Amino acid sequence: MTALPDNFVCRPDGSYVDINKLEPRKQLAHGLVAQLFPQAEEQSARLADLKRLALREMLAYRQMMLDDYEVQIGGPGGGFQLRSVCGTMMIKLEVAKQTTFGPEIEAAKALIDQFLETKLEGSSVEIKAIIEKVFKVNRKGRLDTYGILGLQEHKFDDPLWQRAMKAIEDAIIRDNATTYIRFYRVDPERKAETLVPLDLAKV
Repeated sequence: MTALPDNFVCRPDGSYVDINKLEPRKQLAHGLVAQLFPQAEEQSARLADLKRLALREMLAYRQMMLDDYEVQIGGPGGGFQLRSVCGTMMIKLEVAKQTTFGPEIEAAKALIDQFLETKLEGSSVEIKAIIEKVFKVNRKGRLDTYGILGLQEHKFDDPLWQRAMKAIEDAIIRDNATTYIRFYRVDPERKAETLVPLDLAKV
């Protein structure tokens, strides 16, 4: 196959176009995107390298401390933070554990509704509204995890309620934990922490 000149570009439909024959504004737009895009990919790769390095070194430090105390724990463990001696720099490693629910949660909702109707007859509209809000799916398609789990703190000596709480427990699905690394600049006098932005939208 004969190589095309550099000024020819393949369009989405598979055809080729001579950039020099496009109107100036389209030439300018193409040139600008072609200039900036490789830099964005380079920065993205550098951030990925930084994250891998930071995670590796932070976890290695954590393991070294555990070894010093002759302690062994399974799994990724919890989060922790390290500070510089001068107190102006801090790195936080945070572990976010996601929790979702299986289909048993629908049974829990039905049992709670039945409990409110039959056992707490005349219960306030506010209580029912709270229950409805807790079980309402948000824009991301997720339920209010903390709200639902918080219902287990209420102890009603009633079979309906207890069955509902058992259904909630059975519905819990613990997803994989996500680990985050965040860098902070600290003002020791004011005890203020300023996040070092590594998100392009926040720089």
